[in-house]
Amino acid sequence: MKFELISDAEILKMREATMHILNNIGIATTSDKFRSFLLDNGCKEKNGRIVFPQPVIDKALKTVPKEWTVTGRGGYTVEMGKNKANAQVCIGMPSMMDLDTGERRDATLKDLEDFTRLADALDHINIAAPIFPKDVPQESLVTLETATLLRNCNKPFRLCLESHDEWPYVHEVLLAVAGSEKELKEKGLGYYEVSPLSPLDYGKGPAEALMDVVEAGLPLGMDPAPLMGATSPITIAGTVAQHMAELLVGVMTSQLMDPGHRVIVSPRSGGLMEMKSGVALWAIPEMGLGGGLNVQLAKSFGLPAGCGCYTGASKVADAQSGYEHLYNALIPALLGIDVCGSAGSVDNALIGSYEMLVIDDELSSVVQWTIDGINVNDDTLALEVIEKVVNGDGNFLGEKHTRKHLRSGKEIWKPVICERAPYETWEGKGQKRLEDVAKEKAKAILASHEVEPLSKEVDAELNKIINRAQKALEDK
Repeated sequence: MKFELISDAEILKMREATMHILNNIGIATTSDKFRSFLLDNGCKEKNGRIVFPQPVIDKALKTVPKEWTVTGRGGYTVEMGKNKANAQVCIGMPSMMDLDTGERRDATLKDLEDFTRLADALDHINIAAPIFPKDVPQESLVTLETATLLRNCNKPFRLCLESHDEWPYVHEVLLAVAGSEKELKEKGLGYYEVSPLSPLDYGKGPAEALMDVVEAGLPLGMDPAPLMGATSPITIAGTVAQHMAELLVGVMTSQLMDPGHRVIVSPRSGGLMEMKSGVALWAIPEMGLGGGLNVQLAKSFGLPAGCGCYTGASKVADAQSGYEHLYNALIPALLGIDVCGSAGSVDNALIGSYEMLVIDDELSSVVQWTIDGINVNDDTLALEVIEKVVNGDGNFLGEKHTRKHLRSGKEIWKPVICERAPYETWEGKGQKRLEDVAKEKAKAILASHEVEPLSKEVDAELNKIINRAQKALEDK
């Protein structure tokens, strides 16, 4: 399936703009380790910033793997670089919409456990990610999040790292579950993202966390999140050019450290500062177009890519959320995205919604079905069947061809919660709206779905690591 937002000539112009930023403007960094590494590998210092000569860029980008896999602790594998639009739970939501009361409240550790378990059960949510529980110590939060994800999900996860300080404990948790360095490197268990600041600032925390991930041999993700009009230009093209430069710095560093290292860019271009209110919008159409343009540009560099897809400004799981999420996901998916992020979010990715995660699972199903494309061959053209029926020999309902393709699941999309039955059937079921059906499904899953537990020994070891992390980090 071929779909483009801009022409090849325009992509070339955007690539040139990105190279200009890297060659001439460069990045700031407060990490001596990061600065020294880049300077030792051919980068230059200009006006206190690090710039990237073209030979350094060309050398680094040559070794980026176009395809790779990551495997969860239960054996569930996600392929990157194959344009499969894998759906991923939204990361870092500080609030939740209560499943019983429908009221917004702070996210809790119990929410993190339940939301992760719900993601594990949904067929078209492919990657887990942690919400932001507020009822636990914050100093060792990422360590606790990692353990909770591994306890409640068999799928790979996406984890955002804030600093070098907590990484040793996160790594200990990963090793305890994987069993060995070799198993951990082979599976990955997840991919580990860092978020430099826009515009073009690699602070000490994210810069050195990036290097930690590469040194550990684990999949790296890059996730700066510029805000149009605030931390990047107000224009989509200008934001995407700046954003790609920010992303490529992390990509290049990974390759200079370890040629062939697994890396994915997760651009969040399209987030917009709403000038009347100061609110950061992850809404349509800018989020879908900005994400789509960044995916098209990333693919021109041969990079696996994801972006925030299942997002919108609506505050609840309603019709507005439905069309916002579908728009923002489908455009990047048609352009070849690898990871559709932000599933289960409402209110500009600030609130987690159990109902919306179930609805996004359905949207992911139809998005993934759509990008599989249409099969055009002798069998699907069905000329013999048409001729037979038109000449009066039977009807389409009675044809083996019809039964075969109905059962294959390739030609007709099969919804789970979407209502397609006649009005009378819907009326007989109690006239339930989609969000009501989604709520019922979420409650049913949480009441019944169990994830195979970790061994008692490993589970106890995770508790010890979490406690050590908290004691060590609370005084920093």
